[in-house]
Amino acid sequence: MVARSLLAAGVASLLLASPLFVSPVLASTAAPSSQTQGVPPPQERIAATTATYNAIEAKIAAGQSLRLRFPDPTASEDIIDYGLQDLWKKAIDGAGVTVAYVVTNPDPGLAASMASYDTAMDLPAADITDMALPAPSDPSAVCQIECSTGEDRLDAEAIHSMAPFAKILFVHPPVPETIGMQGWPEVAQAIKMIADQHLADIITVSLGDGESDFIDDPTNPTAAQQAAIHSLDPAFLDAAAHSVPVTFASGDCGPTDPTVLNDTGQCTPTIGVTAGHPADNPWVTAVGGTIPNAGLATPAGRTAPDALWTAPNDHSDAESAGVSTIYPQPSWQQNIPALRGVTGRAFPDISMDASDGTSQASPTFAGILALATQLHGGDLGTVNPDLAVLGPRGAAAGIVDVPAGYTDTAYGVTGFATANGYDIASGWGTIYAPDFVPALVDQVNRESDLPSLAARVALDKLQSDITASARTVASGNSITITGNGYIPGRSPNGTTIEDGFGVFPPLPGQYGVTSGPYADPASTVPGQTWDDVTATLTALGKGSAGQPLTVNGPDGNGAVTITIDTTAMAAGPYQVTITGRVLTQTITFIVTSGS
Repeated sequence: MVARSLLAAGVASLLLASPLFVSPVLASTAAPSSQTQGVPPPQERIAATTATYNAIEAKIAAGQSLRLRFPDPTASEDIIDYGLQDLWKKAIDGAGVTVAYVVTNPDPGLAASMASYDTAMDLPAADITDMALPAPSDPSAVCQIECSTGEDRLDAEAIHSMAPFAKILFVHPPVPETIGMQGWPEVAQAIKMIADQHLADIITVSLGDGESDFIDDPTNPTAAQQAAIHSLDPAFLDAAAHSVPVTFASGDCGPTDPTVLNDTGQCTPTIGVTAGHPADNPWVTAVGGTIPNAGLATPAGRTAPDALWTAPNDHSDAESAGVSTIYPQPSWQQNIPALRGVTGRAFPDISMDASDGTSQASPTFAGILALATQLHGGDLGTVNPDLAVLGPRGAAAGIVDVPAGYTDTAYGVTGFATANGYDIASGWGTIYAPDFVPALVDQVNRESDLPSLAARVALDKLQSDITASARTVASGNSITITGNGYIPGRSPNGTTIEDGFGVFPPLPGQYGVTSGPYADPASTVPGQTWDDVTATLTALGKGSAGQPLTVNGPDGNGAVTITIDTTAMAAGPYQVTITGRVLTQTITFIVTSGS
């Protein structure tokens, strides 16, 4: 049995802690996820979901195709494919569970859209709370570059179709995610807020970039890239420490760079094979894509194994898979035969319906986790180690293999191939919910809270990554405090990180951009503030700590430095606290009398 606490040593060096990122209207708009007021009784819910299933059977009997594309109803095929009726008729339908989705492109028409969807699908009305985070200083920043109304609707439909009585919480950070670090500080802060306040039992996100997008300094790409990517780790560790699973879409560009460049293209094949982030993070569950083969002519279920979502031609999207160059292979992947010789974290972990892209697959799996959370009676925690145990059991644990013969090759970049059992292209395959949900709950029960404890250890280590030039200093001398791991603000060679692009000047040939706003060193996207780091000095004894502190950084490697002149400070112990968006570090030192 693979213990949930077994995590890669390199990954366990991550961590967190920070102040809450709270909307002023939070208390009145978002109830704790454990609240079950207003949930219909089991028999009433069973009647509602039975009506949904009967409507699907009627469509099948009438010869109607269940494979309809977004924004048309997409759930019928998935309900059949994943065998949800066997759980629904036991009132395992997401009741009492909240699924949060973090999206940077809000849709003001979501409520009306979902009402129409529920009517078309004969689903009970969705219970959705839409929570906007504090507005940016420049409101024009929202949706200025890449924004659409489709993402909200697709995710709401996917979650609601799997767990029709789960609550859905949409959280909208104020800055759009586009390229590189643009928007990610706000997304990370939102994830931490949801976990800290336990606003949801599961979090799903369908955003992502390539690891190569986070290289912000061409003179030192490795250090700068790792600093930028690892600066987001605290949010994912915080969710894991609170036992809140986080799912991410693996991406839609096959093995190449999953980057939104403009309205006409998402992928950058000139980059070559590039792992996606944050799908590469071992603390999140990366969800790849399949195309269901549900009972289109019979309600009996799958007519054939689900296929991998592949590119129909050389310039089409396909589900993303890869091996991280940033995160080492976690221990729960080290005994997988297909990964022998692989040194990085491989993803996806599991695959679900991606008829509308992996932005559909991730919330679909989050909806399945809502069913498991309800059956478990509590949060599941990170499920990746559980999948590593369940995967080899195959169908007995509700794991359905994606057969050999597919690849996620796309845009001329050779991808990864499916094989019998685990493969990098599809992870463990897909699922059959009536067997998968109880098997997952049983495995979670066996491992208790080990993953949350492991995450807490990693968080504590990251939080303690702060040093002082001296822990005891004589009055009149200076002391320097250095904190590490914050979201980088400037690259080491002094070039300013350009919002939405990377650096100016760009790397040679990077994305082929030679003109326009991102080629202008004075041009940035309004609203992006990177890491708002502050520091406070507190007297722990009888002394006074009235002087303000000057914060230098974060630099391109996420380091913050503070120099304190102790001349006016009375003898005694003092505490310095450095607070960023998702990371807080604290250190104490003592001032003594004399020189």
